[in-house]
Amino acid sequence: MKNQKRSRLPRGLRWKSDSPYIWFSWRDARGKQHQQSTESNDPVKAFAFRTQFMAKRKDYEKRVECQTPEMGKLPLRRVAEFYFSWKTANCSAETVAREKRIFKSVEKFFGSRFPTNGIGLHHIRDYQRERREQISPTMKQPVTARTVNYEMHLLRSAMTFAGCWMPELEVGYQPLREIKQRAGKVATKDQLVTIITEAMANEYWQLAVYCAAVAAGTGCRGGEIRHLQLRDIDLDGGKIRIVREIAKNRKERQPRLMALADWGMRQLLLRAQALGATEPQHYLLPLSLTRSRSADKNQKFDVNRPMTGWVKSWRKLTQKCNMDGFRFHDLRHTFRTLGAEAGVPLEVMMAQLGHMDRETSLEYVHIQQQALERAKQLIESEQAPVLAAAQRSSGAADGSATPKV
Repeated sequence: MKNQKRSRLPRGLRWKSDSPYIWFSWRDARGKQHQQSTESNDPVKAFAFRTQFMAKRKDYEKRVECQTPEMGKLPLRRVAEFYFSWKTANCSAETVAREKRIFKSVEKFFGSRFPTNGIGLHHIRDYQRERREQISPTMKQPVTARTVNYEMHLLRSAMTFAGCWMPELEVGYQPLREIKQRAGKVATKDQLVTIITEAMANEYWQLAVYCAAVAAGTGCRGGEIRHLQLRDIDLDGGKIRIVREIAKNRKERQPRLMALADWGMRQLLLRAQALGATEPQHYLLPLSLTRSRSADKNQKFDVNRPMTGWVKSWRKLTQKCNMDGFRFHDLRHTFRTLGAEAGVPLEVMMAQLGHMDRETSLEYVHIQQQALERAKQLIESEQAPVLAAAQRSSGAADGSATPKV
């Protein structure tokens, strides 16, 4: 995109070097500046989007200004509706939808009638304690401290939005202590072969294993694979494009496809074409409509929306392979470990993977040092005869000779 000549834009719109879309800036009621994508590269459509967006923002701010003094008296569920509606102006629709799902447990705890301004520190502590005792329906294990802290972060944001996060809450609230696992599990070559062999014998697991091949051969996250569109895939060039809108660090990158990933990607493309995904904007993994209340009962898949995931099939597959607890995300860790052991420079791995925090980076530096030490030992063993001959010829083997200066 950097080398492609772009058209001139109306005032208020601009191009971004790391995005194919047209962008604009806007300020909220507090004067904070935000960046907004128009999701279009057409100047006319982008200008219309900006006009509608700013009109909606102005109307919404007027309504919120009138409601804010009384918002604290509303139930938390109503406050959450206002808060997430406001948040759509600065975050993607998928991010807001995900946070709404996460916030459901908080809404359930406080009920539909409890006023937001009545939430006190003891309520928050009760929620933290009870929530930690619950079992996650998807992970089949106790809810982690990290999950509870994120839910409390959303509660704090919603209460701040309503003007109910009081100084005593700010001082007294304490997040739960998180035990960070610096590394996930690593699959061996034999385990990866077992996963593929078992999955290919069961048609319900084949989709998950194709996606696993892409993950193990690129290091991409499951969410990044789910949101791939056909225009993001370049098999001839041996790479895919992870656009900034779905990247965790909000930076576009182009991971290379290893041979295993290329195999999985070709299988997914054949499946997508069979389901009707033929246009560049269609998703590689279309959404299944078998359980939805779609008006068109004959339509089985929606190629304009991505599927929600493959958690259940992946869990059953790993249980069949005697790999309980091996997450799909661990394939990313497997890719990183294999790269580090092969001596791939850390900077190259970070460019491929898109994001690693400092602690994770240091861990893979350690793995690389171990790989270099093993390489040193192998090379020394191969060069041992040469070294022995050199030592004999120079007389340095017994230390009797002195090198000439």
